[in-house]
Amino acid sequence: MTQLPATLTGLQQAIGRGELTARQAWQMQLDRRDAVDAQWHCLSSHTLGPKATAGETGPLAGIGLAHKDNFDTWDRRPGCGVDSGSPQPGLAPAWAIERLSRAGAGHLGALVMAEYACGATSANPNFARCINPLHPDAVVGGSSSGSAVAVASGLAYGALGTDTAGSVRIPAATCGLVGLKTTHGLIPSTGLFPLAPSLDSIGMLARTASDARQILLPLLTHPPGPVSAASKPRVRIWLPREGLHSEVEAALAPLAQSLQAQPVELEREHLYLSQLADIVLHSEVAQQQRSALLEDRLSAAVLPLALPGLVMPPAWCEAARTIRSAQLRRFCHHFLSEPDSVLMLPALPKPVPDWQAVHVGQSGFAPRELLALHRFMGFINYLGLPCLVLPIGRDSRGLPISVQCVGRPFQELGLLSLAEHLQNKRGDAGPGLPATEN
Repeated sequence: MTQLPATLTGLQQAIGRGELTARQAWQMQLDRRDAVDAQWHCLSSHTLGPKATAGETGPLAGIGLAHKDNFDTWDRRPGCGVDSGSPQPGLAPAWAIERLSRAGAGHLGALVMAEYACGATSANPNFARCINPLHPDAVVGGSSSGSAVAVASGLAYGALGTDTAGSVRIPAATCGLVGLKTTHGLIPSTGLFPLAPSLDSIGMLARTASDARQILLPLLTHPPGPVSAASKPRVRIWLPREGLHSEVEAALAPLAQSLQAQPVELEREHLYLSQLADIVLHSEVAQQQRSALLEDRLSAAVLPLALPGLVMPPAWCEAARTIRSAQLRRFCHHFLSEPDSVLMLPALPKPVPDWQAVHVGQSGFAPRELLALHRFMGFINYLGLPCLVLPIGRDSRGLPISVQCVGRPFQELGLLSLAEHLQNKRGDAGPGLPATEN
């Protein structure tokens, strides 16, 4: 074999057939890592120690992953988008990274992110601009921007990210990937630098739903229950009445028809829950960054999230948290009433924009284009529900159009089964990957 397979599951099969060993596969991934990063700019640190090497046994033996740079790693404190991290002898890796390592996965490096995870794009003055491998002018969403670029470029077979208001799902949608935001609390956050703890969820980006499943399974603390891929979920779909681009609607309509999806109205709930999400987000970011905020040490990227929370009445956030459980029950009753229910909605209301339209300070900056990136995201974090982003078509420029699939709490495997069914039906094998040298 002269080339690595395009997907994680493909590499697992190749190793299982004896076409190459786990050690050979790992070395091939190391050999191509730096060349790929030089082109697409997704790594914030290449630092590797012996404990980061891929194992030769386990379900992920020989598989190279890379992760957003807000996770602790072996003897290294993360840079969190501010710098390239710093040595800290004796520091243990984050719980999630340790679990993946035990499953045999290797750690190819830390990935660029928006400063302190504050940003819906890859804009970060501390690093070279991440480039979208699907189109050099297209934006890379954030804040898990390096995670998306690493997977879409072929540098890594998968990547962990974090999602507080769409930070896994937005970059997945802009780069044509599967992006899974897990149920809040499903994956322990030990060793993770927080942004807004009650909204933060660990998630993953992969080229296919099958690949995402392989990354998720070692992170489950309890054995998964049986999920029948043949069972047909009860699908509902929300197509917003205002602001939905015709190309996005044209991609969603046939999907809804093929799944016999029941249309629902979500305008009022979306607006109300999004407001509650914003209250919690601003309040918790201000609490996490209080010292830096009061000492005027926060960057322009973090200030818009932290400053409102500093002056916000504490009772607002307390009230938003107090009613969250009731809002979750109400939402599930109306839109996710059956155990296998799925609610579909657009990932982005418009086609993927150019980066200059959404990076503040550029001549073509358009605030509405930036706001559109996270318009349909934050309310799902407030509810703590699992949500999967999946590409379902292409716009007139050939860039991906994606759908969000929301499930009941802890129904990640059901969402992945539905996504696998849809990808197999379409014959999708992930984004168009650039050719790389091995």
